Amino acid sequence: MWTKSLCFAKWVIILLVLGGMLPLWAAGLVLQKIDSTDVRQTLSNFDRGFYNHRGLHLKPFGNTAVTNPPKLLHLRADISEFSSRAWINIDSTGGKRDTTWGFSQDLTEDALNALQSTFDNVRNHGGFVIVRICYDPWFNGRRNVTPEHKWVLRHVEQLAPVLSKNTDVILALEMGMHGAYGEMHSDTSITYPRVAEAVNLMLRNTPSELKILTRTANYSAAVLGFENWGVDFYIEGDAFQRIAKAKGDTLYRVGMFNDGYLGTEYDYGTWGADCATSICREEGVAWLEKYSVHTPYGGEALTTASGYKVINTPEYLSYEGYRTHTSYLNIAWNHELIDSWKNVKFQGKDFEYDSSVTGFKYIDDHLGYRYVLRESVLLDTIGDDGIFLAKLRIQNVGFGNLTRQVAAKVVFVQNMDSSMLDVCPFEFDYELPNLDFRNVFSRKISISGGDTLTTFDGNHELDISVPTSLDNGNYHVFLNVENIAFANGKVSAYHCFEEPVLFIGDVTVDNNVKSSIARPIARSKLHSSIQNNFVRIQEVKKHWNAVVHNGKLLYRMNGSSF
Repeated sequence: MWTKSLCFAKWVIILLVLGGMLPLWAAGLVLQKIDSTDVRQTLSNFDRGFYNHRGLHLKPFGNTAVTNPPKLLHLRADISEFSSRAWINIDSTGGKRDTTWGFSQDLTEDALNALQSTFDNVRNHGGFVIVRICYDPWFNGRRNVTPEHKWVLRHVEQLAPVLSKNTDVILALEMGMHGAYGEMHSDTSITYPRVAEAVNLMLRNTPSELKILTRTANYSAAVLGFENWGVDFYIEGDAFQRIAKAKGDTLYRVGMFNDGYLGTEYDYGTWGADCATSICREEGVAWLEKYSVHTPYGGEALTTASGYKVINTPEYLSYEGYRTHTSYLNIAWNHELIDSWKNVKFQGKDFEYDSSVTGFKYIDDHLGYRYVLRESVLLDTIGDDGIFLAKLRIQNVGFGNLTRQVAAKVVFVQNMDSSMLDVCPFEFDYELPNLDFRNVFSRKISISGGDTLTTFDGNHELDISVPTSLDNGNYHVFLNVENIAFANGKVSAYHCFEEPVLFIGDVTVDNNVKSSIARPIARSKLHSSIQNNFVRIQEVKKHWNAVVHNGKLLYRMNGSSF
């Protein structure tokens, strides 16, 4: 009798559950159907890529800001009129000489306002800017134009507040100031101590968000406090570690720009030939690889000088570009080299970029960061506690990393027949304050026994948990990372979003469901939390990490697991 009663009770419970009289339980996490391939589109991420330049000749009065700037602007602002050593106009005719010079004085409010207005125009156009300021009139390559050192320091003090106000659009300051083109050469007044003093003054007077680049690793080493950098600028050495500890986060703010990029194995003097007295290429690349993960690196790529080894190829960049985190280049110089990239097919080892694309297309798409959603797992049903859970696998296939902090949010849109909508459906946004895409690093490459190894392929797991307050129904779910476009195909069926969004799947909301996840998202090593809203990011080590040797493809089709 007792056995029969137990059996009857079990059937009653089953019927009550099926009939909706007892709380239901959430089904768990479900793998979503997404397009996980890189569709090889040129993305509208303007904080990396090929730049266009504009000049800004600042005068004591009557200045005009740069209007209608390109999306990625290289601003070449010359303050030659504020240097008594700068030739503003040279009279080469006979008779009376009327060559005019600048005058060493404070930067005027009118000049500083024109600079600020230029930054405002960049912001209003949805763009970004790389800034270089120097005393070379119109950037014509004139020698010995830098004023007395006290005036350089004074101008740094005046420029710092303007630069500090605009770090949201300034990607980096190429700390020219000295020499022809602001490239720290062709000027007898230039010394390493003077450059170091000026750069350190700028560092002290600007926030940590402003990244400051010098022209060579030697100058950066002087800024950081190295004296015998040919010997001590070895990142694993005791001297380097001692200085790194003393400098702290400043070490990650100081980088370099390279306007002799790939022209020779020394980049036209950027890297030393005598490693005992200057920083050679491998030591410099190793420094950039470790300490410039969030510092822009780029410049101007050049044609090969006669008699030197050819390294200015897309295939060479497909290796070293990942180590240096190369993020920007000049689209106009060298135009002969750029044209050659456009006329050759890419021959590197990349699964999604093969010989069907040009070398230029490969480089253009890989400068800076490039994010691809490879896998999305979402909670099947959001129940009575309103908690939404997701696990995303995102791969950064670009050369570099995101160098600025951006806001992220998850967006829910009720699933409706878009063909019957007269207006865009309402969006429900929930911020993800702990999701920092600067930590979604690109892949890591090393050399072992002459073999090139990919020791980390850029895959990361992102665990998301966020409380919601949604009505019952079916929803499309999107990830919005502040104007950053992902390389996946499907974005939105509604075409209603003002900013780029990434489709990550679908979810049902049912407040009658008792939220209990039988298979919780596993904890990761790198995590942070704010109350009930958390995001965890970890480098995937077990399933999606790989050691890839020369001759093997670097990525798997459709983001499949290794």
